[in-house]
Amino acid sequence: MKGVITVDIGTTSMRAVLYDADSHMVHMDQQENIPEYFNDGRVEQDASAWKNILPEVLRNCAAAARARGLEPACIAVTAQRSSVIPLDRNGTPLHPAIMWQDRRTASLAQAMDDHNPLVYGKTGLKISPVFSAIKMTWLRRHRPDIWSKTHKLIGIQDWALYLLTGRLVTDHTFGSRTNLFDLERKCWDDELLRLFEVPADMLCELVPPGSIVGGLLPAFAAETGLPAGLPVVTAGGDQQCAALGLGLFSGERAVTNTGTGSYLIGHCDKPALDGKMRTACNISAVPGAYIVEAAVLTSGTIYRWFAELSYGNGAPAAEAFARLNAEAATAPAGSNDLILLPHFKGCGAPYWDTEAKGVFYNLTLGTTRGEMARAILEGIAVEMKESLDLVEDLCGRVGSVSVSGGLTRSDLFNQIQSDVFERPVVRFKNSEATSLGAWIAGSVACAIDAGYAQAFQRAIDQGSSVSYEPDPANLPVYERQCRRARELYKALATRDFREHIK
Repeated sequence: MKGVITVDIGTTSMRAVLYDADSHMVHMDQQENIPEYFNDGRVEQDASAWKNILPEVLRNCAAAARARGLEPACIAVTAQRSSVIPLDRNGTPLHPAIMWQDRRTASLAQAMDDHNPLVYGKTGLKISPVFSAIKMTWLRRHRPDIWSKTHKLIGIQDWALYLLTGRLVTDHTFGSRTNLFDLERKCWDDELLRLFEVPADMLCELVPPGSIVGGLLPAFAAETGLPAGLPVVTAGGDQQCAALGLGLFSGERAVTNTGTGSYLIGHCDKPALDGKMRTACNISAVPGAYIVEAAVLTSGTIYRWFAELSYGNGAPAAEAFARLNAEAATAPAGSNDLILLPHFKGCGAPYWDTEAKGVFYNLTLGTTRGEMARAILEGIAVEMKESLDLVEDLCGRVGSVSVSGGLTRSDLFNQIQSDVFERPVVRFKNSEATSLGAWIAGSVACAIDAGYAQAFQRAIDQGSSVSYEPDPANLPVYERQCRRARELYKALATRDFREHIK
């Protein structure tokens, strides 16, 4: 029987999953790989970490495939987006990866603010420290020693594809997260390359998502036990793959993926740009389609932080989360008026404020840890509700929201999302939507399925789903929380306030 191996490179871990031809998850190997956070806003990762983990997780999947009589048809790769690694001509990284949430370029991005109408109009993205181009400009201006030796500027997905196949390519979904890619023409844009001071020949060759980019190198094959020449597929960016794995094929549905950050994503058939530049428009993993995306920069990582802070005595992560979930469930809707603003690495949509900070508001001596935990979950959902409103303005009325990501293992969080969104929320049996989207791309690329919608339908037919309906009793509570959170942010974001507390 044919199978597909997916590789999903997230911000804090890498997982490889072996699927059979019917989308059943046969084996998963996940290894933690947390970046280094610095107090000055830098976030970096040693590129050798991915190089060391990748063969190990693939080797374990290969062993599982042999044990079950599965023949892998391909490796389908997806990854986090907008990180940057400079490579020399020998393919050696010259600097740790500058991660997507790195903020060292905040002042540089602010200085280029006047160019936002041009950049957003072409790329669907405002200039931001999140995206790749400004990181490349920073390297050129501030690390000329590294720049002079740089042959290619690549992302983490590109690095994995290079390790597997020896080719330096990137697909359109990743290109559309750089600030250098023209959405209409689906190519690098000369005007933007000049603006960001990036030579075109330092960028990877562009290919459509879902492409077979090459065969597995013999040396890598020998190290993993997989066959040399095994097709390697670029499935698309992690959020695009998550949207695909959740069945985002029309504007009637929106999807959320909550990991380190949270993304609320809608579907459109052509580029859809917000007049106030509050949303991102990117190439979809679905051929010929686009996604409209609104981001919360820190969400699951806040809950992890609070769990570690609460139970940092060596308790396993799963145990810490279970204890925190149980305490959060004891708190009432609205957390007794406690509000969290989840701006621990700045604010994403709708404000895109790099100076915003995380806030617990309304703490008292009677506040419990359970109330704080629930306030985190509610604060994330409230921020995502603003994202849903923006997506609906561009993509039309959304009838239901499909959810995935680590936090959606919590029934409480899913019910909070439904109550805050005032929409039914659906969680499919396979909560690893990003990996499932990569399976769909690999299955179609290797002709196991004829099309993306067919593969998705087969996948959900194999499992079950759980639906959460809005609780009418909680709707006024969360309407009030949404209003209070907006007013709190606006008060804290005033120049007078920020100048006063410096």
